[in-house]
Parts: sequence; structure tokens; C-alpha cells
Amino acid sequence: MARTPKPLAPEREELLLLVAARHFAAAGYTGTSLNTVISEADWGKSSFYHYFSDKRRLHDHVVRTLAARLTQKVQAPDVKTLSATQFWPAMTELAERLHQAGQRRPETRFLGEMFHRPADRDDGALQDVRDQVDQWLRQALKRGRELGVIRNDLPYELLTELTLAVLRSLDRWAIDHKRPLAPERSIALVRSLIEQR
Repeated sequence: MARTPKPLAPEREELLLLVAARHFAAAGYTGTSLNTVISEADWGKSSFYHYFSDKRRLHDHVVRTLAARLTQKVQAPDVKTLSATQFWPAMTELAERLHQAGQRRPETRFLGEMFHRPADRDDGALQDVRDQVDQWLRQALKRGRELGVIRNDLPYELLTELTLAVLRSLDRWAIDHKRPLAPERSIALVRSLIEQR
């Protein structure tokens, strides 16, 4: 009969999570050595395999945990309920909350680095997070067009790709330089490109 694992001590789990997140952010899923993570987190292999069946389970646990922490602190607005006058202030407020979350929880940076790595077939839960962000952004752009605050002189797919590219560039720059633009400046830049004139 299989043993039920004892609850994992929060401080041990946190150390493993942070070490693994750092490695996954730097090297991606494929490039991360599970043995290195286990060793740096001061875990034994038998202890690790007692809680996680393999590297995939650890990776997805890290991604889901960091994403859940972020979404607990930052709720994206329900774009369907926004009016034209609320749209841009809501986007600025979202950018500000994301910025504050990154300041309060530095491990959020690891999630950002993972998010912005080139997509890989082994991304697992990370691709789910990317898809959720992409879907929300598409809904926001569509709603902005319905409200007349997003330009409609460009094909929708091109507008989406441009917006994603600018947002990714801003995030990537902030992560690489460890100093993001002020949230209102980031939104002003996006707004200058896609706002209806």
C-alpha cells in the first residue's frame, strides 16, 4: 500500500520553488538540470521524488504557484464591463498593480523571465499561462474597438501582434535591466500606437 506523503514544510517547498524558478527562468524547461535544482535546494532525491514524480511536475507546480500568487494580488479587469472612459484608466491601473506585485514579490520576475523565453514544446503549464494572457489581451483589444478607443484602421490580427510585441518588449526590457518604465509611461507608449484618433 502506498504511503500518503506528509505535508511538505512550507519553508522547504519555498526554497525548492525559488531555486527551480531561477533555473527554469534562466535555462528553460529543457535546459534545466533537475539534479542541480535538487542539490541547490538542499533536497535529497528520495525526498524530491516523494513529492514530485518528475521535472515536469516540478516545472508546472512552479509556474502555477507563481501565477496564482500574482493573480491573487492582481485582478485583470473584466473588459466586457468597461466603458470608453474607464478603458485606459483600467489598463493603467492593471499595469500599476503588476508593477507593485513585482516589487513586493521578487520571484514574480522569474515568472516573467519564463513567460518571455522562446516558446518550446515542453512548456507545459507555462504555455497555458501564455494562452490565458493572450486571450485576455485579445478580448481587451476587441472591447476597445467596440468602445471606439482602439484604432480600427489596421487589421485586428496585426493590431494584436503589434500590441503583444510592444508589451513583450517592455516586459523583457524591464526584466533584463531590472528597472521597468513607470506603468503610466508603458501604457502611454502602447496607447500612442493603438488608440483611436
